[in-house]
Amino acid sequence: MSSNSALERKLARETASRKAAEQLLEQKSLELFEANQQLTLALSQLKKQNRDGLQKLEFEQQISEGLIHFGRAFLSRNLDDGLVSSLLERLKHSSALSHAELFLLPKLVPTLVADRFNVTEVREIGQVKPYAVWEANQLRLPLEVDYKTVGELSVVLNDVNVDRDFVVSQITLVADLLCSAISRQLIITSNQKARARAEESEKATKEFVAMINHELRTPLNGLLGSAELLAETQLNDEQSTLLNNLVYSGDLLRLIINDILDFSKISAGMMELIPSRFEWASVKQMLNGIFQSKAIEKGVDFRIKESTPIPPILIGDFERICQVMVNLVGNAVKFTRQGSVSVTTKWKHDQLTITVEDTGIGIEQEDLSTLFDPFVQVDRTATRHFEGTGLGLAICKNLVELMRGHIHVHSVKGSGSTFTVTIPLVVGEEEIDTEHARPDGNDAVTLLEQLSILVVDDIRMNQVIINQMLKKLSIQPDIATNGIEAIKAASDHQYDLIFMDCRMPEMDGFEATRYLREQNYTLPIIALTAGTTLEEREKCIVSGMNDILTKPYTAQDLRLMLEKWV
Repeated sequence: MSSNSALERKLARETASRKAAEQLLEQKSLELFEANQQLTLALSQLKKQNRDGLQKLEFEQQISEGLIHFGRAFLSRNLDDGLVSSLLERLKHSSALSHAELFLLPKLVPTLVADRFNVTEVREIGQVKPYAVWEANQLRLPLEVDYKTVGELSVVLNDVNVDRDFVVSQITLVADLLCSAISRQLIITSNQKARARAEESEKATKEFVAMINHELRTPLNGLLGSAELLAETQLNDEQSTLLNNLVYSGDLLRLIINDILDFSKISAGMMELIPSRFEWASVKQMLNGIFQSKAIEKGVDFRIKESTPIPPILIGDFERICQVMVNLVGNAVKFTRQGSVSVTTKWKHDQLTITVEDTGIGIEQEDLSTLFDPFVQVDRTATRHFEGTGLGLAICKNLVELMRGHIHVHSVKGSGSTFTVTIPLVVGEEEIDTEHARPDGNDAVTLLEQLSILVVDDIRMNQVIINQMLKKLSIQPDIATNGIEAIKAASDHQYDLIFMDCRMPEMDGFEATRYLREQNYTLPIIALTAGTTLEEREKCIVSGMNDILTKPYTAQDLRLMLEKWV
């Protein structure tokens, strides 16, 4: 009995142990299952995080590559519809977006909208918010240029669960790039329009200067030419006095017109130098010819002296150097009542230094600072004794600086003035021509009398003037009034030289000369023009003309031109 009880107790203990073990196993299995479930969840979350991170990284890389590519493109070419369309297409094909659009406000960027973009939808300014807006999966970002909203960039997400803050940060970079590109294009467009306006204004200014140059010099040619021809006729004392008044007024008018036109050319940037070979002796001869008699009339001693030898041949703009000298010496003679006017020259280090010194009225020290300003005269009162426009010294200063030189003045009121000009010049070689010796005396006269000349000019007064001047050289010219008549005359007759006016109706001188040269016409054609700009002179030469005779001209100018070319 006792043995049975002991067995039962043993079985009971074994059963209890088995149940405990089963319970423990069940508990551990549950714990293992729960741990496995947590591990599976953790792995799932980690995979999702990795996938989201990879998607972010991929999207960020796509945006960065697009910014680099289109940033370079926006800098290297104009912003246009094709460039923007390429950027939008790149956004559409990115991993996070399914659609992208750009909207611009035409009232704020009309030049871009009108000229460069095909805008299919235009939103009113009130519909574009100045901040990022989400509408379901659509993000709308404003575009701001110069603190103004000019449009918006709109994108649509292809995943609802994407990190929207990250998308906003990336698309904002694209929007900033577009704003920079639009701003740059607006500046470029504005500069292009400003440049076009400036070029149009410059063209209009040049055309006006050329036109007014022609319109003023043409009647001046008739006035001074008539006075020169009239001086060759029999005149009584009263008529001679009136003629002298006419010549004086005409010369004064010519100086005023020249000053105004030169100043206009300088202001318009049209003044250019025309270098040539010239003899310093010719400058001295010109100054003596103009001022020696005037100085004698005033009782003023006028001298030109050289402190060092001057090279006999120089290369520079002879006409402009003479213009500077005439202005400075002319002022010295004009403002000197007694005493002397001296011109002293020195050559050193390839520079010509010219000093014009007078014992005239002098200039107040406070007036020296504005002496070279345009339209400035020391005596501005209505009772002033000396005439002038106040442009002479301003033009001198501009011309000297254009020749890379400089000009200075020293003056004491009541004791005279000293103007010093230094101009760099090139020394030219002397030419010896024994083959083409110029005929002298009666031989030259006989040669001129035998010339056959055609004059082409549409203005009756100019025809009369040049006809009478040539008659003084025993030349009876043929006359044509336009380019068409000139071509016909040159075809029917062999002329030694043609004087060709440039501006004429029907056919101008440029076109007529080009036609004649195309027909192998080789004899000299000389331009008759009131134009003095380098552009007009080049146009004469390019059309085929050999030389230029500028209005107003004298009978001596005509003779020298004939001797030069025939």
